[in-house]
Order: sequence, then C-alpha cells, then structure tokens
Amino acid sequence: MGVAAIVAILGYFIYANRSGFYAQRGNLAYMKGDREKALIWMEKAYVSKAFLPKHQIGYGYLLMKTGDLSKAEQMFDEVLQSAKTTEIRMQAKLNLATVYWLQGKRDEALQILQEQANEVNNTLVFGNYGYFQILHGDLEAALAYNLEAYSYNDSDLTIMDNLAQNYYMLGRLEEAAEMYAKVVAKTPKHAESYYFYAQTLQKLGRTQEAREQLETAKEKELALVTPLSKEDIRALESQLSKAEPITLLPLR
Repeated sequence: MGVAAIVAILGYFIYANRSGFYAQRGNLAYMKGDREKALIWMEKAYVSKAFLPKHQIGYGYLLMKTGDLSKAEQMFDEVLQSAKTTEIRMQAKLNLATVYWLQGKRDEALQILQEQANEVNNTLVFGNYGYFQILHGDLEAALAYNLEAYSYNDSDLTIMDNLAQNYYMLGRLEEAAEMYAKVVAKTPKHAESYYFYAQTLQKLGRTQEAREQLETAKEKELALVTPLSKEDIRALESQLSKAEPITLLPLR
C-alpha cells in the first residue's frame, strides 16, 4: 500500500472519530479547570455528529456547571431519545432530575428519582435520591432511605455523606459526628461535608475541631446542588471565632 493511501486512510479514521477526539480534549480541559475551553471542545464534538451518549452526558453536566440549564436539559432529553443501554439512560435521567431541581421544578425532579429508585438498586441512584430527599425536607423518610442505602453500600462517599447530613438535620449529633469522621477521612471535594461537620462539632462543644473543619470548608468549592452559600460559611466562621470551648464537668 502506498504512502498516499495510508495517509488517506489515517485521515479518514481521524475524521470519522473526530467527535471522540474533541470530547477527549474537552474532558482534559475540564480536568485542568478550564471550563471555557472545555465548552468549546465539547460543542465541537456535539456538532460534529457521531457524538457518543456518554460524551453528551458529560457535555450536559458541564453545561449545568456553567449555568446553561436549558441546553443541558436538551442534551439529556436527546440522550433519552437515542440511548439503548440501561446504564446510559439511568445517568441521563439522574442528570435531568438535577436540571429540573436547579430550574425550580422540584416535584418533577423527585418523581424521576423515585421512579429510578423503584426500578433499580444502584449506588448512584441511592446517592442522588437520598440527597434530594434531605433537601426536600422530609427528614424521617430520607433517613429510612439513607439507612437502606448505607446497608447497600457502606463505603460510598455520597451515601455516607447523605447519612451524616441526615443525622445532623435531625439533631442526632453524636451519630452525625461519628459518620462525618468517616466521611472526611475520604477527603470529599466539596465544602458541604466539612461545613456540616463543623456545625455538628460546634453544637457538641468541640469548638477547636469545628474551626479546623471550617478552615477546610473555606478552601473547597460548593456542590452544584447545595443548601449553602459562601456567606453561610463566613457566618459560621464569625461565630466560631467568638466562641469559647465548652468544658464539660464530670457528673460526680
């Protein structure tokens, strides 16, 4: 085979697979923290056709992170219309539920998640639905589900974090502190884990430990769906800076 023929075949192969190449470049840019460049590459992948559903889900997630909820919803809807595998459809539905929640359509989001929970026992579903139930505010029902999730997978960070936050919200502080100690040992990447652990420790009178956890919270970014703001973190920091450690006296 001549050199020209080989070059032509390689060129066609690259052209035919350009969508995957662009998506890979987009993922690399996102990993480096360059969301603007990641969006450019993922859009090139999307318009080049032959866009794999798994890459389209990644593009939709990136659009959520940058606030383009309408286009993110479009991505997940398209995946649900074309995807054949159960795994990909599940991922698209979970992400679509997140879009709905961010759009304020919380009943629709919870309905999707509940349908998924009824269909399959899966760590990803347990983690998502358990968290959104806490945010919805039905804490006793959420606790029953999160305990079920924990019995299903007691080493998953999201499931552990959900259970810890659920305990905290219910005022079960000792159980929350015990679970949060396991959570932070896994070095979660978002601020919420450290913030709520700090809140738990503060209420238990462990002020210095609370300050240490809050220092870590200040260094982390907030999750995409969160009940917190940076102002909440600063407010707790102000409280802790003025607080004195509580000395527990012996009972006798």
